[in-house]
Amino acid sequence: MVNKHSRTVLRTIRIEKELDDVLRQDAERNRLSFNSYISKLMTRYSEWDRFNERWGAVSIRKEAFKSIIEAIESDKLVDVAKDIGSHVPKEFIVFWFKKINLETYLEYLSLVCHYAKFAECEIGIDGNDYTIILSHDIGQKWSDFLGIWLTEGLKVTLGVLPKIDTTRNSVVVRFRM
Repeated sequence: MVNKHSRTVLRTIRIEKELDDVLRQDAERNRLSFNSYISKLMTRYSEWDRFNERWGAVSIRKEAFKSIIEAIESDKLVDVAKDIGSHVPKEFIVFWFKKINLETYLEYLSLVCHYAKFAECEIGIDGNDYTIILSHDIGQKWSDFLGIWLTEGLKVTLGVLPKIDTTRNSVVVRFRM
């Protein structure tokens, strides 16, 4: 993870004119300065892409993903969510962060939501009480999958059994540490 409070370093690089044009246009479209946009891209590379290149991640359109989720029978989806939740979060966290604790689990969840677009993620902490809210537009089956995936992941990585509430487009996770 990139330390957002670290010093900056000046680097000079050479890039092709066509690449510069694309980056400048994208920066303008995103209403960012060129430097901010390049920093954002490099942060994504540092936090996500460099690991995914080795991890073997696959990217597909949300529409295609939603169709796949809807085509899976509910009982099979439960089995897959349990299987993935029981080992992927732990493996991912060890691979990315080299240690497992509440902080690295929450960072893992934030990264997966932010970069893999699992859902919009909000994490609330009140003393020892934690609330995680995942919002998405993929439907009830995705909410069900996420609820089971989170339950298994929290159980295996932290020994926590959360309370899960799902709706068509959201998952609310509550637990105490």
